[in-house]
Order: sequence, then C-alpha cells, then structure tokens
Amino acid sequence: MRGKGKGQSRSRPAVRLSPALAAHPAKAAGRTNGSGRRRTGGRTAAARAARPKEAPITFRARVPDDDAFILQLTEAQLGGVHQQAFGEPFPREQFLAYLRSGAPTVVVERGEQRIGYYSYLVGPDGKMHVSAMVIDPAHQSEGVGTRVMKHLEDEARRLGVHTLEVFVQANNEKSLAFTRKLGFVEQYRVAPNSICFQKPVAGVPRPGMSAPGMPGPVPGMPGPVPGMPGGPGMPGGPAPAPSGVPMQGPHGAARM
Repeated sequence: MRGKGKGQSRSRPAVRLSPALAAHPAKAAGRTNGSGRRRTGGRTAAARAARPKEAPITFRARVPDDDAFILQLTEAQLGGVHQQAFGEPFPREQFLAYLRSGAPTVVVERGEQRIGYYSYLVGPDGKMHVSAMVIDPAHQSEGVGTRVMKHLEDEARRLGVHTLEVFVQANNEKSLAFTRKLGFVEQYRVAPNSICFQKPVAGVPRPGMSAPGMPGPVPGMPGPVPGMPGGPGMPGGPAPAPSGVPMQGPHGAARM
C-alpha cells in the first residue's frame, strides 16, 4: 500500500449503484436524444409551447341559419331513440315548427364550430323544462356536457327558476347515467318509457310542496308544443294525453 504523501489527496470511495442501475447504466447517466444531450424526461418546454390551446366553449342564441344543423344533429342522435320508443320515424316537420316557434334555443360552439345546442321553456310555476340538450358525439367524453349544463343552470338562476326538469327515455342508458351524475333525481314515470328527473337550482328558493317530494299543480301550466323534443310524439316525451302534459324533454344525447 502506498503511503500518503504531503499534498496527496485521498482517493474517493467507490459509488455504489443499485442492481437496477448497475444493469442499466444508461439510467444512471441519463438518456440522450442522439445528439449527446441529456434528456430531461417528459415533453420539452418547446414541445409544450407548440401544443395548440383548446378553443373556448361559447354560447349564443339560435338564428334561423342554425336550424338545418340542429335538425340533423337531433335526428342523428335521437332518431333511433324516438323510433324505438314510439315506433315511428323522427317527425322532422314538427321539430322544425318547434324551433321556429320562438322557444329559447341556445347554440353551443367551440371556437367557430357548432358542436351542440339546448332548448327549454320556463313555466309559470318556476320550473324550467329542458326540451333538449344534444352534443355532437365528436365532442362528448370531454366534459363538454357538464360545462353546458352549468351554463344552463346559471341561466336558470338568472331567470329565477327554482327547478330543472328533464325527461329521459328508459332505454337511453348513457343519458340516464349522465343525468343522474349531474344531480337529477327521478320523480315519476310516464308510459310508455319516459322518466321524469328534477334538480333544484342552487340559490333559488322553492315554493311550498303540496305533497312530499312533488310540486303542487299550478293552474295555467303550459301544455306541450307540437313537435317539441320531449313533447307528445317527440324523442324522450310521453305519449299524448287528452288534457295535455307539461313541457317535457329528454335531455337528449348530451353526455360526458
């Protein structure tokens, strides 16, 4: 063994490597990108900066030029549900008549692209009957439906609405799951296949109840508009009743 001379530094102890790093020395040294530069892992700042930003979701009132888009989207998403529930084709002319009747209808856009819509009527009892809420399948499973419903609830709150009401077909499992996830609670069923869901609007007081869990009847409650989604003979709506039924809707194909 060599003696330690003056000015001679001690030799460093050997660095111990774990068995995994000893077997894969590249992990200890850091992988390179082929140019000799060490990769820092994950996306680089340049790559993250180049990633396109998601276009914002905006809302605007329907205009007549939107009718063809709304009709095509609704028939594509709800036509099969309507056919299965009522045994008849989607009533295109009646639906267009509803759109042109002046019922509040809001178009949903992402950037400059139309991706869906919703429509509703507000009754004198303070309930908002959501006639339809339909989102293009290409934009589902992205949280769009949840954001649209939040916007609808904010709109209902501004209008003094205390309860949202939707009708969903019992065979529309995806819409049923989405409706329940949003906090809607089943109230009753209407033959042949419609299920009524309601959800209180936070921050708006609800009037007294005539029976546990059910709102009392209000004289003059509007009946359904022919051709309205969820009205008699429309997707998600109940069978026609002789005396008419309140405005109703299926919640459409909107889902997360």
